Amino acid sequence: MKLKKWLVSSLRTKLLVMFILLTVIPLIIIGMVSYIKSIHIISHNARTSAQLQANQASQAINVIFEDVQRFTEIGNQESTVQFLLSPENTNEDAKNILNMFAFYREIYPYSENIRNIKIFNLDGRVISERDGVHQLEKSPKNDPEYTNLLQREEHSMIVPTTINDTPVISITNSVISEITGEVIGFINMVVDATAIEQILNQTSLGDSGIFFIETELGESIFFPTENKKGRAFIANRELIRKRKSGVIMNQSGTTVTVFDTVASTGWKVIGQAPVKEIMSESNEIRTLIFVTVACSIIFTITLYYFISLRLIRPIRHLKEKMKHASDGDLDVKVYSESVDEIADLSNSFNIMISKIKSLLKQSVEEQKQLTNAEFRALQNQINPHFLYNTLDNIIWMVESKKSNEVIEMTTALSRFFRITLSGGKDWITIEDELEHIRSYLVIQKIRYRDILDVSFHINEEILSHKILKLTLQPLIENAIYHGIKNQRGKGLIIIKGDFNFDGNIRIEIIDNGKGIKEERLLEIQERLARGLPMRGGNSGIGMYNVQQRIQLFFGKQYGLAVNSQYGEGTIITLTIPTEGETNEKSISVR
Repeated sequence: MKLKKWLVSSLRTKLLVMFILLTVIPLIIIGMVSYIKSIHIISHNARTSAQLQANQASQAINVIFEDVQRFTEIGNQESTVQFLLSPENTNEDAKNILNMFAFYREIYPYSENIRNIKIFNLDGRVISERDGVHQLEKSPKNDPEYTNLLQREEHSMIVPTTINDTPVISITNSVISEITGEVIGFINMVVDATAIEQILNQTSLGDSGIFFIETELGESIFFPTENKKGRAFIANRELIRKRKSGVIMNQSGTTVTVFDTVASTGWKVIGQAPVKEIMSESNEIRTLIFVTVACSIIFTITLYYFISLRLIRPIRHLKEKMKHASDGDLDVKVYSESVDEIADLSNSFNIMISKIKSLLKQSVEEQKQLTNAEFRALQNQINPHFLYNTLDNIIWMVESKKSNEVIEMTTALSRFFRITLSGGKDWITIEDELEHIRSYLVIQKIRYRDILDVSFHINEEILSHKILKLTLQPLIENAIYHGIKNQRGKGLIIIKGDFNFDGNIRIEIIDNGKGIKEERLLEIQERLARGLPMRGGNSGIGMYNVQQRIQLFFGKQYGLAVNSQYGEGTIITLTIPTEGETNEKSISVR
């Protein structure tokens, strides 16, 4: 029990056990497994290296054939097609083709290995670099050797041969008419195969291993120049024919055979070597594994004492500071002289405490602003000046015996205050808010009968969504008193409501009043953006109040935008989210 308590209570002891479990024991296991598996790993790496040698050799040989095949472009040239199709050709035509041969030799680097290029048509008329213009003894269309090319079963014929005991490769390609799609002749290139033997000489596979080349039929055609002993015995030759590349080990495990296919010819590059030569480094690698594991164990145990000393002390210091913070001391700070993860954790703790203090301060400040905004909203709910003027107009109309107008204004005033009070609720539907401003506008139109017209353009889908009460009336009032009232002629207010591209609700108050001068407009826009009240007495209090309430409830991305052209009118755009009720619940938590 004491041992268990000691293991659980001490972090340093836990680290020691962790190091033993996670490092020393795994290192010992890894060493044992490495010792057992090293031979297999080295064998795999050796076979992979041998396969890579074969791949590199086949790719190098394939590059040679690809470079040579570029000369087949000569067959598509106009002068070549004319030579192949015309029954008679002038010396000038032959000269042009020979010049073309020379031109291609200049632009392609591998041309020095091409010993001769010739072009001949189906009737056997030939133009050759070496022999000039002459006639073949046997027409290609009657020669079985060219049957596959004539029938287009093959596009290229590659034949290894010798000239004066020098290995060469004869490459014949058919020339096809772009108009008829038929074979009209052939282009033949005789290539010096010395470069292929050089590639085989430069490809090593142990001290005594060799590489050689076989055709698709299994015929050995190229060996390294210093090794002319013929192809070696291969037990599973059928497998080499079927597969593109691979590694084969003989049954006794003494010889490895690797092979790869030359893409442009289908030839096989085959290499053979004794297994013991390609695995000569196995003993050194096994020794290195044992030494590495032993040194790692010693280093790990030594490192534990250093880490435990450096790690535990700052963690304990951080633990004490966190306890002070949990007790309510938000002025606590953690100082760390290191630059490791513990220092990052200490800095994160300091940042967290700072942000908590900032959020608490911000929460108190926002609550104060919300209270002030609500207070200003309550002040604006009943405008004594507006009520006085309305009642004065009612008295005047009664004295003038305009009973219909009295009834209309009194009814509108009743609806106006009914929605203004709305049972103490802060949230009403957009439909009720619009009804509220309609009642307000009925009263204003009676007062300004000759100078005020109102037009509504509302998408009915937004009517059921919620909005903060008394959001639109201050904006309408602002448009009347600061826009239309001070202009000559009849005023017009257009109220538009719809969804914007982001799915939010956008309501626009458009008037054709006198507008706002540019300097004043910039000031209004700046103060709305910064959340500052407007200058100049009561001017702009309604807009500021609406802006504050909207942004306190929904966030800085919502609120008012003001645009105006002096002498033409003003547009006030209100943007709020579509789910006012949801936002109301989230705000109440704050």
